Amino acid sequence: FGATAAPAFGAPAKKEGEGEEGGDDDGPAAEEECQAEFKPVVQLEEVETSTGEEEEDCLFECKTKLYRFDQDSSEWKERGIGMAKLLQHKENKKVRMLMRQEKTLKIRANHLVMPGTKLEAHAGSDKAWVWSAVDFSEGEQKIEMFCLRFGSTEKAQAFDGKFKEAMDINAKLLGESVATASKAEGEAAADELAAAVEKTAVEDKKEDA
Repeated sequence: FGATAAPAFGAPAKKEGEGEEGGDDDGPAAEEECQAEFKPVVQLEEVETSTGEEEEDCLFECKTKLYRFDQDSSEWKERGIGMAKLLQHKENKKVRMLMRQEKTLKIRANHLVMPGTKLEAHAGSDKAWVWSAVDFSEGEQKIEMFCLRFGSTEKAQAFDGKFKEAMDINAKLLGESVATASKAEGEAAADELAAAVEKTAVEDKKEDA
């Protein structure tokens, strides 16, 4: 009963105080650190990425939720939540509307604010605007109808005011003839989707009732 138990797997028993101050001076210190240096095999240089926004001034910026009207299914589909911006180019002074999805920063809306664009309240809401535009967010021009929903009436009204200012700026830059043609095209595209959008809004009301 008085014998000392052998350590597991035959390892030598550790002496009391070994490795501590006053222990065996020949053993490595308990707090000794590895001094080896490891250098990466490949040296990567920091590369600056350009978004194009560096050459623009921000006239308006607000966090919103964007929807796109899908004509095939006749319903609104969410494009994402992110910062909606009205950006004016520092050199040519043209203003575009840009919306990137938060976190991924994927472009969800990207179009020139054309003179004559109609901003209409969606289903009578004072927090959401609907309009049509020739969008370039997918890498090719395509007529889209968007719905931008804001967190408050004040933010929605601020967007409305800045959007109209952007139309006036671009009208002076593009010229009267281009502005008139763009207005006619915008109205035609809006009228084409108006019936489907109105029907969708009515159906949404029935579902909520």
